Amino acid sequence: MQFHMLRSQWDGITVEYGHMAETGEFDAEMPRQGIAVAFTPHDRVVWSVDGGSRQTNALPPGSVFFYASRQLVWHHREQASDWVHITFDPAYLGRIAADHDLAEDLHIEHQVFFIDPTILHIAQLLKTEVISAGLGGTLLVESLRNVLSVHLLRHYGQAPKPVAAGHKRLSPQHIQQLKDHIEEHLADDLSLAELAAIVPMSEFHFVRLFKATVGETPYRYVTQRRIDRAKVLLSITQLSVAEVAYRVGFANQSHFTAQFRKLVGATPKQYRTSAS
Repeated sequence: MQFHMLRSQWDGITVEYGHMAETGEFDAEMPRQGIAVAFTPHDRVVWSVDGGSRQTNALPPGSVFFYASRQLVWHHREQASDWVHITFDPAYLGRIAADHDLAEDLHIEHQVFFIDPTILHIAQLLKTEVISAGLGGTLLVESLRNVLSVHLLRHYGQAPKPVAAGHKRLSPQHIQQLKDHIEEHLADDLSLAELAAIVPMSEFHFVRLFKATVGETPYRYVTQRRIDRAKVLLSITQLSVAEVAYRVGFANQSHFTAQFRKLVGATPKQYRTSAS
């Protein structure tokens, strides 16, 4: 059987990317609170859940499936397929419920064969992180996890109750503490949990207040600071581009170069030449 599966786990979320070249009949047990996104279009898929009646559907690319409980899904397909499964840790969902003043038994209703561009986009980005073994870093994955969670709550979960207004911005002291910590740890794999603990508050509230105060998300701020530090190192040292990438927290030279070009408009080598 030509089947490939990659699996990565971060705080609160597990992501699996699968590719199967075989066709025919297959059984799969879907996890509770699981999300599946099918990337490959199919003209015809026959399927059933927990031994129920069989149904036949076309499968558009980017089709999304919610599984509210552990279910056995049988299906027959006539083409190769690739997909992503996303599973949330129940404890993480509990933290979401607390942050958004929801009932503790928060759950997503069962739905299949529907299109959601936001879920598809996040699934594609998470697929890239799984394939690259987390090249973008913990901060990126946690940001994607949070965006996906809030999107699910707003559009598919229980309606949140009104939340009393609290502090809408971080204090100057907290901002300075955060900036100092980020500057001292640019080379590290920073996480939202680590930064939120400095304030301290939940990751969701931290991201919201950080953006309201600074004007951009923690991920974008940290990425920009890494690029700014890299510009200094490229200008005043003879370090190789790979060493500069490592010193400012990028996993490898290729990822660093792509981000540098995106934000600066030139490659690191081109920038170094123009700055000399």
